[in-house]
Amino acid sequence: MNTPLVSLAPASSGHLEAISALQREQLFAAANYHALRTPGATLELRVGIGSITQMPALTDAGTVDGSALEGEPAFTVEVRSLAVGSMQASPPERPVIRWIRLGHADATPATTEPPAPASLPRRVYRELERRAPIVLDAARETIMRRRERAISGPLPRYPEGAAAAHGRAALDSWRHTPAAAPSDAPPAVLFGLHWLQTGGAERWAVETIQLAKNAGLLPVVVTDQNSVHPWLTRPELEGCIIIAQSFRGHLHELDIALTHAILENFNLAGVMLHHCQWLYLSLPWVAEHRPELPVIDSLHIVEYLGGGYPGLAAQYDAFVDTHHAISPELVRWLTEVQGIAARKVALAPLTALTVDSSADFTGRDPRNPFTISFVGRLSRQKRPDVFLMLVHRLQRSGIPFRAIMHGDGEMRDVVHGLIDQFGLRGIIEQRYEETPVSETLAETNLLVVTSINEGITLTTFEAVAAGVPVLSADVGSQRTIVQGDMLAPRPARPFIKAAASVISKLAADEQLREQRWNEQRERVAEFGELQSAHEWMKETFSQWHA
Repeated sequence: MNTPLVSLAPASSGHLEAISALQREQLFAAANYHALRTPGATLELRVGIGSITQMPALTDAGTVDGSALEGEPAFTVEVRSLAVGSMQASPPERPVIRWIRLGHADATPATTEPPAPASLPRRVYRELERRAPIVLDAARETIMRRRERAISGPLPRYPEGAAAAHGRAALDSWRHTPAAAPSDAPPAVLFGLHWLQTGGAERWAVETIQLAKNAGLLPVVVTDQNSVHPWLTRPELEGCIIIAQSFRGHLHELDIALTHAILENFNLAGVMLHHCQWLYLSLPWVAEHRPELPVIDSLHIVEYLGGGYPGLAAQYDAFVDTHHAISPELVRWLTEVQGIAARKVALAPLTALTVDSSADFTGRDPRNPFTISFVGRLSRQKRPDVFLMLVHRLQRSGIPFRAIMHGDGEMRDVVHGLIDQFGLRGIIEQRYEETPVSETLAETNLLVVTSINEGITLTTFEAVAAGVPVLSADVGSQRTIVQGDMLAPRPARPFIKAAASVISKLAADEQLREQRWNEQRERVAEFGELQSAHEWMKETFSQWHA
């Protein structure tokens, strides 16, 4: 389990045995936050369990005023904060009460996806998503092109821009100087993560946490997006300090008091950002009080709405020593479009997250139908609806084939509706996280990437490494590996037309399919000659611990 910053009263231990391992980790993640905010205090944690559709409430205002719980707590846990702090002369004499709502034992990221606002445009969008996805994609493409133009020039630098304005009030109001960390504190790394659930960026973030542990550094991991955090129980997080922030709105108030407490309690050797708005907004304050700390962010994908996290990286470039980029296209955007100095950008691909790319081609048994697969989150970025429209076109063409959709997410209900609408029951097989991706790839003849935006997908590397060629939309830096007729136009109509044509050819010509895979394997091997992100980060952490 993650390392708690509290000592548990003996009488409270029985309550922990009655909840799931994930719920215990959620509780410790909440306790760590409140221990840092109330150093030395006795904490009375009144704990409730949410419904299957509710997010946990671990740190937000509801945990202070009691509104996090709708009824009586299921149980109460008493702990003592082991944190230190300069903000108070002595711990409070009376217990500090906090109300904590844990996630339901069966809650998942899919069940806790908050409902969208019931505005007229949103209702129209949802109706188009269910009834006319091809029309919706055309409208979405128009919006995408406008957003592409909006980020085709330099973005504002701190202190300008919306993100800086959001955090500046908290920065300006917090004038306290943090004390030095305890002299006996072990060297640590502050990690800022989006959340702890399935995702390519999260896989890499968790790997870097393990690399830090291997280097003898204590990972202090802070997430800033609501989730049930199903990865809290992963072995890479064993022995780490985990703090999972929760909040009521998407743009939560910047909690500089948390940053202050972290600097006072941990002997930080460096800062590592993985898609974390809270930590970007905290960087000016960290730089003011710990200017010697090296700061690295890891960037994957340019979002068309404001640039996403690479956009934040550009805005806060003055406070970042090195921007780690996973693809050549991202390097180009950071340096040529955003004007970031090339010496500050390190290209190191995530090739080490996949299996060895020297595997052999996976031949197809001609007695079996040609199998195409979608592997990824059921999210609007991944466009599972476009995959289903492709399957529907192939079904009408009479090509004998089979389809697998492997993933889960907020579009699960839309996907189910489209499967029924297109009459795809019995043609498409749905799989979820409990099935290993390797098992799906072993049955796949062609991986199809339908995303509207990407960096380079990890599934592309995984498929090629498993002996499976990839057909992809022309997005992000996918063309680094996928080229020629295997790279289809991004808009849904031309993508589906081009993809159906390629699939028809590959299904009829096994030699052509092997040739396309060989071409992609050669590009993977060439790309793999670059120092991998794994090795680059391993060297970085060894220097931080020197």
